[in-house]
Amino acid sequence: MLFRLLALLVLLVSVESVATETRQVLTVSAQTERVKLNQQLAFRVTHDNFSLSRIGLDSPERWESFEQLRSHQIGSDKPLIWAAVKVFNRSRSSQRYIIDFGDSYIDEASVYLLNAEFQVLDSERVEFDDPLVNRPHISQQIMLPVDVPANQTMWLVMSMKQWPKQINTLSLWAPQPLQLHLQQKQTALGVNAGVLLLLAVAAFSLARGTQRKLQISTGLVATAFILVMLLHSGIWITYFSPFSPAIAGVLLPYSKQWLLLALTWVLRECVRSWLKSVNWNRFFNGLMVLELLVSIAQPWWPELQSSTWLSLQISILVAITALVGWRVVNSDHDRIVKWFVLLLLPLSVIAWLLILPRVNTLWQGLSGIVLYSLLTANMLALILAQLDKALVRLDRRIGSLRRMKDYYRDAYWRFINRSNEGWFELDADHHWRRVSKRFLAILGLNNADFLRRHWPTAGALFNSQCTTWNEPQRRESWQHLQSVERIDGKTIWLQIEIFADGRGRILEVTEQVEAEMHLNFLAKHDPLTGLLNQREFHRVLQRQVDQQKDCVVILLHINGLQVIHDQTEPAVRDQALLQMVLNLREKLPQRARIARVAEQRLGIMISDTEQAGFALAYQLIQVCREFRFSTQDRVFQFTAHAGIACATAATLNGVSLLRRAEGALKLAQQLGDFKVHSATADDQQRLLRREEQNWEQRLRDALVNEDWVLYQQVMVSADQNRDKHCYEILLRLPESGQTDPDEALAPQQFLSAALNAGIMGKADRWLVRHVLDYFNDNPFIATRTWRCHINLSIQSLEDSELIHFLEQKIEQSNMRPEQLAFELAEPVVAENFERAYELFKQLQQLGCVTVIDQFGTGFNSFRLLRQMPLTQIKINRFWVQNMLLDAVEAELVLSCIRLAKAAGVEVSAVGVENEETRTALIDAEVDYLQGYVCGRPTQWQPAENTP
Repeated sequence: MLFRLLALLVLLVSVESVATETRQVLTVSAQTERVKLNQQLAFRVTHDNFSLSRIGLDSPERWESFEQLRSHQIGSDKPLIWAAVKVFNRSRSSQRYIIDFGDSYIDEASVYLLNAEFQVLDSERVEFDDPLVNRPHISQQIMLPVDVPANQTMWLVMSMKQWPKQINTLSLWAPQPLQLHLQQKQTALGVNAGVLLLLAVAAFSLARGTQRKLQISTGLVATAFILVMLLHSGIWITYFSPFSPAIAGVLLPYSKQWLLLALTWVLRECVRSWLKSVNWNRFFNGLMVLELLVSIAQPWWPELQSSTWLSLQISILVAITALVGWRVVNSDHDRIVKWFVLLLLPLSVIAWLLILPRVNTLWQGLSGIVLYSLLTANMLALILAQLDKALVRLDRRIGSLRRMKDYYRDAYWRFINRSNEGWFELDADHHWRRVSKRFLAILGLNNADFLRRHWPTAGALFNSQCTTWNEPQRRESWQHLQSVERIDGKTIWLQIEIFADGRGRILEVTEQVEAEMHLNFLAKHDPLTGLLNQREFHRVLQRQVDQQKDCVVILLHINGLQVIHDQTEPAVRDQALLQMVLNLREKLPQRARIARVAEQRLGIMISDTEQAGFALAYQLIQVCREFRFSTQDRVFQFTAHAGIACATAATLNGVSLLRRAEGALKLAQQLGDFKVHSATADDQQRLLRREEQNWEQRLRDALVNEDWVLYQQVMVSADQNRDKHCYEILLRLPESGQTDPDEALAPQQFLSAALNAGIMGKADRWLVRHVLDYFNDNPFIATRTWRCHINLSIQSLEDSELIHFLEQKIEQSNMRPEQLAFELAEPVVAENFERAYELFKQLQQLGCVTVIDQFGTGFNSFRLLRQMPLTQIKINRFWVQNMLLDAVEAELVLSCIRLAKAAGVEVSAVGVENEETRTALIDAEVDYLQGYVCGRPTQWQPAENTP
């Protein structure tokens, strides 16, 4: 019996041995796609310089299983791990397979194919630092190809430099399924990375809209996860560092540390937003500072880059996340907050799986596509939770705004009921929806029903145009100023405005409109008589002329009002004028326009013929003749004159028509009292002749009575080294006792009348005689004077005895001939060249100075400069005044100076009115300066003779 038991035991052991021997052979064929080798392989751990010949494939006791390998104890240096299995290819031809070591970050790996005698038939080797193009199988992961012969049992031996606990799943792949698997994996990784990038952008955009740091930190977490995922999966090597894979290995610990920092920031913002605890805030502030310091010191402290340190940090962070989630879940926050915090826990677990070194085969599965997909889904849920929170906050805000809108709308209507404006609201059919109390009060109504019965729509109350307030093309509110008749019959003015939403307002502006109408009336009418004023009369007359209608203008001048003003009071005079105007208006046609154009003058315009105008003017004159104004003391009578002008086709404007009427009025006044005169073509000549006769009589009186006034204006030498006392004597005719030279009459104002009367030649002789007599009486002034300028008129050119007169007067005086300068204007010289030439020649022979004034006003200025016997020219004052403003006139001045210097003639600049012009002329080397900047004209008063 015992023997039988022993035999059975031996049989079982032998069968088990055969079965074990059978399990050690891996059978493959052409239909094999993928085989996971971890449970098929036998492993041995050696030091890193161990050779293939010493691994001892024939010594099974030195090898161990995969489970034993994971618990293998090793020193501080990374070992070399060997794996071996027998492979049998049962296909009819040799097959190529790819050995996938399951990791992108193995320092070095090799694969060998040995026969039964342990001879190497095929081998491949790869290191992590090898560029992708130099690897036997181009991939970001460590993969090696091997060719297995047909119908033979071979030893498949692999070696890798890696920690035993971090060995991933080793796989044997057929090339085609492997290629498909890699493409699917890269596509899935790209999709996950793209979605994470979009989520990061969404988080940043959400943070921009809500101004929250939590959304910013969430976006940074998504960005850090993208970087870690690219480096963790090895895709980084394929796209960013295919020629130097070591860069990915260097960046991997840094990216993990940045992920830890971003996760810490997210937790800190959650605590600050929802826990509101001082201790928690202090704790996370310290933790945030610590993570930031570690991230900064990591490049210079290698220990901070180790897997142990990173694993410790993420483990602590997962525990803290769980604790924070428990605190928030047990609080009274809403479901969105709790949901967001709970989502942080799986997110931290995913980060833990990405950062922690893989210690079993489960990690290999989770670190692939499933892990990355879970990461993307978790981030999407976080963004949606934040968006949901923002939408809830926005919904609350909208609800609050709606309540505030209702509140302010009610308060608004309460306010407008107390304001001066009447408010209303219309529907789309322009019916009254509601109105304010003030609106009803403005219209004199008691309630809105009364409004709807009398004016059912806004168009019935205002006008039909107000119904355009809701037209689509309208961009502004409808506004209108309109008069409305109240329910009690009173007419009021309303300022109406209707907005696009149907609301509107009215404001009673009756007082303002009436005040504006009154101001408008005063702007166009005389305040005393109510007649048109002068400006409005001109406008009406101009419009009549522009329309080319028949028009007759009558100017009626009333004499006698000033007498009432002088003998009584201004109010009495005004009363007399008002009564006369009332009497005159009774005689006017219905369409006649009457205006007060002056204090004692009325203007009447009628659209009729000249004969009708004559008849009307005589009627008005007769009214003035018959009018009597009585006071307590006496009775006043009046006289009147009328001038008539009729518009013709040649009439250009109303001003010329009025000027003709004024001329006719002057002639009527010359004819006597109560006369009417109509303007004709000869009226202007008659008025001019009468004006010249008046001037002639006045000039003869001035010549007989020596009623002249002399002024002097200094001429300054431009040479500052020489003091030349020069001045020009100016002849003026006094005007009503005025002593200001600007108020006295210059020769240009009476020159025409003086020439016609033959007086200017005598005035020139009186001026010369008076000046020389003054110097005879004042020898000191004569000695001090360098040059005295005297102007001569055109009649002096016609005086053949002038030279003889001057010679006698100079011989009898104490003045030297060179001290006297005689001036002629350039237009006079140009028109009388021969006489002027002869006079200047004789004056120079006499020793006097000859001067042309207003040089540059004619076309022959430079010819005169060359041909006339000249001592000096005076440049046209208008060129001098504008030389700083106009470059052309400045060049004309400079040209005159240059040409005069070339001809040896002195130059005097007239009209120098500022220092800038004075400086420019001195720089141009002018000889003399004359103008207000040198000195204004002053009265020349001769001193009394000393005995």
